[in-house]
Order: sequence, then C-alpha cells, then structure tokens
Amino acid sequence: MAAHLGIKLINRGEEGELLLKGRLDSVTSEEAAEYLEAAANRFEHLILNMAELDYISSAGLRQIKMLHVKMQKKLGALSIKNVNDNIMEVFEMTGFAGLFNFV
Repeated sequence: MAAHLGIKLINRGEEGELLLKGRLDSVTSEEAAEYLEAAANRFEHLILNMAELDYISSAGLRQIKMLHVKMQKKLGALSIKNVNDNIMEVFEMTGFAGLFNFV
C-alpha cells in the first residue's frame, strides 16, 4: 500500500486551516513541505487540523517543527487541533507536545 497524504486548504483571509488526511511520513513529508511553506508565506495564522491524519513519523514531525519556526520568525501563529490519541502520544514521547499550541 502506497503512503498517501491529502492536504486541503480552507482560506479565511489572514487565517488558513490545513486539513491533513492519511500519513505524514518520510514518503509524504517532502510533498507536505511544499504546501506548508506556501501556507506559511500566505497566512498570518495557520491551523493544522489532524482529524483525519492516521500516522506521523519523525520526518512529519520535522516538517511541522520547521513550519512552527517559520511562523514564529514572521510573528505569526501556528495551532494544531483534532489530534488523535496515537499521534498525541508521538508528540509527547518526542517532547514536541510542549512546543505547539493545541486547540
């Protein structure tokens, strides 16, 4: 089964919400990086909605951390919502849970 990641953008003016679906891993993280970079350049506030994200690997976490740093540099904001228990466990085990604003 091929790894797949779907990303849908909801544009709310200065705020953008990215709906993530599938897997954010080493196979899909480079493609995701392009979307995340474009969204960071476009919006002052970004929300990552992980309601339909099934899996995240260290490569996926790295992309989210780079997005977080980019948003901080431009004095923007990044929020993460609808994180399932398995993915939250990955955030907690890696120490990343304390870096992000979960809503």
